[in-house]
Amino acid sequence: MGVNAGTGRTPALGTRPSAPWRNWGGNQRCNPEVIDEPASVEDVVELLRAARDANQTVKAVGAGHSFTDVACTNGRLVRLNRLNRVIDHDPVCQTITVEAGMRLFELNRELDQRGLALANLGDIDRQTIAGALATGTHGTGAELGGLATFVRELEIVTADGQVLRCSADEEPEIFHCARVSLGALGIITSYTLQCVPAFRLRMEERPYSIDEVVESFASTVAANEHVDGYWWPYADVCTLKRANRTDEPIQVRPPFKQWRGDMLFGNYIYGTLVDIGRIRSSLVPRIMRWVAGGIGRSWKVDQSPNVFCARRLVPFVEMEYAIPRDALTDALLRVRELVERGHLTVDMPVELRVAAADDIPLSMANGRATAYLAVHASAGRPYAQYFRGVEEIMDSYGGRPHWGKIHFQTAATLAPRYPQWERFRTLRAKLDPEGRFVNAYTERVLGPPGAAS
Repeated sequence: MGVNAGTGRTPALGTRPSAPWRNWGGNQRCNPEVIDEPASVEDVVELLRAARDANQTVKAVGAGHSFTDVACTNGRLVRLNRLNRVIDHDPVCQTITVEAGMRLFELNRELDQRGLALANLGDIDRQTIAGALATGTHGTGAELGGLATFVRELEIVTADGQVLRCSADEEPEIFHCARVSLGALGIITSYTLQCVPAFRLRMEERPYSIDEVVESFASTVAANEHVDGYWWPYADVCTLKRANRTDEPIQVRPPFKQWRGDMLFGNYIYGTLVDIGRIRSSLVPRIMRWVAGGIGRSWKVDQSPNVFCARRLVPFVEMEYAIPRDALTDALLRVRELVERGHLTVDMPVELRVAAADDIPLSMANGRATAYLAVHASAGRPYAQYFRGVEEIMDSYGGRPHWGKIHFQTAATLAPRYPQWERFRTLRAKLDPEGRFVNAYTERVLGPPGAAS
């Protein structure tokens, strides 16, 4: 197969895999018939026509950082890693157009070279921009929405091979719904993102008691641009990170001290302790108290991506729920009670974040100021009892699960929680009437295309 004109890259279409595909967390695997690695929009059109002729389902996958089977398929698995270029940059409007397979850390680098940044980011930057947007990835900040709220235009290839440019003015209904889509509407090949001038953040972190955090969380969120909290089970300790824009010069630890804190202690030593706790579960409470007790005050001033994002080398699985913001501290106390009363073994902290309301139909923050509560378990540790117990608590607040993280919901339980659910369902039935982009996950959480919720 020749090199694509205009790309300089040779596509790999219809490759038969020699091994199952697996995600980063190691908890999802699938056996696709073929794997496609398109290098252009034309390649995407071609593979969709081939899928139609062979009556195959199709799912696009990014970096595999979702913990659900959102990208799994027994049909054609479309890896977007070759679609990773910058297409355009508008310095006046401060937008950038990139192919959908670009990783977030690559995007951050490209933006920095142009004096730009995204206004907010999540705490992991290994995902592709398409994967992050499709599942509703978000950062933290009371006045800031998830990453999908930064999308100004997108290009999508539909099941019948049409290539559509979508924005608030062109194909507005598709644009409105496709910003968070679970890959159920088509294969998105590029995004135009609204950026801001590059900025620095001053981050301060310190430990508190859980009672102090519960008492002051609302006022802390109101007084800071970004707040990220962690409760350490078995310890009366919550750590809070505050980050705010600043004109101060960059002030960070020397490279060795950064490596020692972030990598040696934060990943290698912590990972070893997690492994020990998995072998001897009775040690987990002691380990968690020891780790929490070693957290002191810290601060730094750095470019925003270096404050928002951190390297995570310890494999884990995660559940995260979006609930009304004013319910967060009550929910946290109930999770603490669940862990203590249920005698559960929990070897990772519980994370707390916030976000502004938005209008995207499948966004977890649709229509309400939102707080996020995330629970984790190290890879290989049984988590079902813990996660199901947390989910029962979240259900009582009308909780909406992160689409890329473990949950046990179905279309029937989710539909009442999303005010624009039928709007998305109607568009999906129109764009994919034959179920080209269906897999087990979308069947479970969205139902069949066109089917009643």
